[in-house]
Amino acid sequence: MREKKVIVVILNWNRKEMVLDCILHIQKLDYPVQEIILVDNASTDGSVEAVRDKFPDVTLIVNDENYGAIEGKNIGLRKALEFGVDYIYMVDNDIVVDPSSLTELIGVADNDSEAGLVGTIMYDYSKPDIILSAGGIIDFTQNVTRGRGVNEKDVGQFNRIEEVDHLWGGAILLNRKVLERVGLFDPGYIGYWFEDTDLSVRVKNAGFKIVFCPLAKVWHKPHATEEQFSYRKKYLATRNAVRFMKKYATPLNWVKYLFFVFAGLPYMFIRNLILYKNCGGVLGKLHGFFAGLFQNDRKAMELLYRSEKANEN
Repeated sequence: MREKKVIVVILNWNRKEMVLDCILHIQKLDYPVQEIILVDNASTDGSVEAVRDKFPDVTLIVNDENYGAIEGKNIGLRKALEFGVDYIYMVDNDIVVDPSSLTELIGVADNDSEAGLVGTIMYDYSKPDIILSAGGIIDFTQNVTRGRGVNEKDVGQFNRIEEVDHLWGGAILLNRKVLERVGLFDPGYIGYWFEDTDLSVRVKNAGFKIVFCPLAKVWHKPHATEEQFSYRKKYLATRNAVRFMKKYATPLNWVKYLFFVFAGLPYMFIRNLILYKNCGGVLGKLHGFFAGLFQNDRKAMELLYRSEKANEN
């Protein structure tokens, strides 16, 4: 069987050391890569200069402004598709890949013509045997989706290639023919949530499988982020969740989602008050819900810009 043409696409914004390490590990993959494309969202920390110096063979796309995570990824995907490749391995800049990860992903994709997306098992870089993602389930409860194995120690509980509802886009193999059929990430999502879930659903609705491959291993590096239950994160996540619901949920799905959202707000209020001494996350979820419902994007864009000012991409 001939080797398939593969391009790796990485998005970066102001994470020089992380992206250098990411590229270093990409170059150690035991499956040949035709090209590494780095899309830089107008970094100001010397990322572009450092990549040019250390990795002159990397194809650099330097954006004139920060287009955000979703459009930044799409810019890289469009460029990769111009090369006529078979697959695109999209990897976040805070990911460390196992040398055999691409070989395992290609093996699954080549052995199943119905595999549209193939995803890795993802671990915590600071706790290498703790799972962060083993694919996801869309259950239409409070957060619409839930990850499999999150924060569990890997004891072999996911040692099986199997279909899942969606994959997290931190490290994922994309089939060119499938992308040409269903399109790229939906730029209507603002921030960093649900664009990968949305793509998974579109791929599945087009008749392809979403496949989890446990032998393809990657590690996610921790980095400074704001509080998980902050106003901004809950606002953007809920706004995007409602957009996803409006696109795909049935009336029964809506009943289930609304029950869990509003039944859970009192619990969130008490929990945040006790643990974090504030209720910003509760307000963010409530405001984000109505913003998504009535498609009010102004505040979401303001909050996203605020996160960029805080060096979070």
